[in-house]
Amino acid sequence: MDMSYLLSLGILGHRSLLWYAGQGTRAAAIHPIHPHMEQGDNRKTSADSVVPIQQSQLKEWEDLQMNLRSQLQEHDDVGWAIDGLSKIGGLDIGFEDGTNRATAVLVVCEFQGRQLKLVYEDSVDVDMALPYTSGFLFVREIPAYEMLLQRLRGSAPHLEPDAYLVDGSGLFHPRQCGSASHLGIVHNLRTIGVAKKLLCFEDFDSEQGQRVEEQVLPNLGDSVPLVGRSGFTYGFAVRTSAARAKGPQDSMRRLYVSVGHRFSHTTARNVVLKCCNMDGGSYIPEPIRLADLTGRAIERAWKQIHTTSRPKTRQVIMDVSNLLDDKQRKTLLGILDEVGAESCALLSSISPESIKRKQATKDELFLPFQEMHPDVTVLELRAALRMEKPWAVDLRKASLCHQQAGRAMRGL
Repeated sequence: MDMSYLLSLGILGHRSLLWYAGQGTRAAAIHPIHPHMEQGDNRKTSADSVVPIQQSQLKEWEDLQMNLRSQLQEHDDVGWAIDGLSKIGGLDIGFEDGTNRATAVLVVCEFQGRQLKLVYEDSVDVDMALPYTSGFLFVREIPAYEMLLQRLRGSAPHLEPDAYLVDGSGLFHPRQCGSASHLGIVHNLRTIGVAKKLLCFEDFDSEQGQRVEEQVLPNLGDSVPLVGRSGFTYGFAVRTSAARAKGPQDSMRRLYVSVGHRFSHTTARNVVLKCCNMDGGSYIPEPIRLADLTGRAIERAWKQIHTTSRPKTRQVIMDVSNLLDDKQRKTLLGILDEVGAESCALLSSISPESIKRKQATKDELFLPFQEMHPDVTVLELRAALRMEKPWAVDLRKASLCHQQAGRAMRGL
């Protein structure tokens, strides 16, 4: 995700990225303006890369959020009901420890009875050489989410979900416009913010937060409203797991759910519960859980080789995750084993004539991938192909040469 793409989005605050255009991959974090932590801000870049930001820029971002807040819809669409929810998306960004790299992931799940089935996944590499401050996570998150949305609409428009769960906040935000609301308003999407950590700010300070945290939520679906000192209800703390309590702290396993856009408080809470494992599994809603797992799988594959590989090898790992299903990854790995190529050999050095597979396999899988990444080494490609994604083992993808995604996705 390069600077030219970010600037083309037209989001008001992104003019500040011009300040960092010459920084390369160096992070450009900025000092938080509030002592309380926002969801996700424990993953900031290192202190030696902190760059101060002008107050005028913060004012522009505040004005943008306030303007968007005035357009936020805090009620369900007329005629829409939760029973009509067929497909739901999950958006998450996972950060690589100690670096300014991150992986943004979008998954789409489809309801089949009470179960959710993964039907789509996509990820993009994010360079965190972006401004950061508490309350303005949209600067880091929205560009990646917009790219993922654009790619979904370009490659699989029939899988666009009815609603999106965003790992972060919606109304539960100092200006009542977190990333979930920002994305929903700008693109007119139904969105819900799902935060794992309690956010504190002026109207909802630590005292208010402590009152919420002291509330025991022993049963699945139990909730307590997040009410600020002003009396405004920002959302709910919700118990989302039916797992049997092993101690008093188990009831603290809760999520902080807030309206993003085009939902009422009650429906937002019920949609999140509908997406959680009702049989006692993870307390994280399935779309966000799968997006998080996918990002972690990509980062694990990168960690195996990052000390000896070029930065562009991350794109190889992204393409393996995005474009190849479990069967295709195993087939390509089997081809590498059969030809006996050295670990340092480039993929371009493998002759198609040396591959004892059906011509269709070579034409639809090996040759397109070889053309896409001729300079990847066998060692690097093996690490990517050995990526373990058991939650996606049943997800089937088109042959590489026929995917609408492929080059179109990578060209954005």
